[in-house]
Amino acid sequence: MASCPGSTAVPCTVVSRTTAVQEVVGATKLPMRLHSAGRIVGWQITLSSPSDSQIKFFDANEAGPSEAAIAVLRHVRALDYRLEALSPVMHLQPYFGQTATFALDTSIPVSAGEVVALIVPTWVPALELKAGRRTAWRASRPAGRCSDVTHSTAMTKVGEVSQFGCIYQTALIDFGAIEISTP
Repeated sequence: MASCPGSTAVPCTVVSRTTAVQEVVGATKLPMRLHSAGRIVGWQITLSSPSDSQIKFFDANEAGPSEAAIAVLRHVRALDYRLEALSPVMHLQPYFGQTATFALDTSIPVSAGEVVALIVPTWVPALELKAGRRTAWRASRPAGRCSDVTHSTAMTKVGEVSQFGCIYQTALIDFGAIEISTP
């Protein structure tokens, strides 16, 4: 179920001011973990359709217009990941209500074991709610501060290490990367 415009029972919910990693989907843990070396040449994201008043609210309260970038993370220890690379940030409002695909001008080299994540400096309506109890994603927020979206935890500097201490159950962030594997 797309998160926006939502209903009285399930309000419009967005990913905001963080870096997001899909933790589990069904029986697959870390579905965005890369299994081979290669290059990321593009990425895609499926966006729901917030109403005009919702867009105005999120723009005013979540640091500006909807935007995101794709990222490559390397696991450091426990719940800590280091930002290895990121794409340019894309403005997403023109793509609300559809799946947008972005080709990268410069491909991103990746290694097996790295994880593709979504960097959200502002907000993105890319949540599929009620995706099932075996679905969860993590945010680059310290444990104990999972509901604090007033402070940005979006990773923006290559080499930066963040803790992914917050897990959000039954939700899927609908994004992916386009990789060309190295033979």
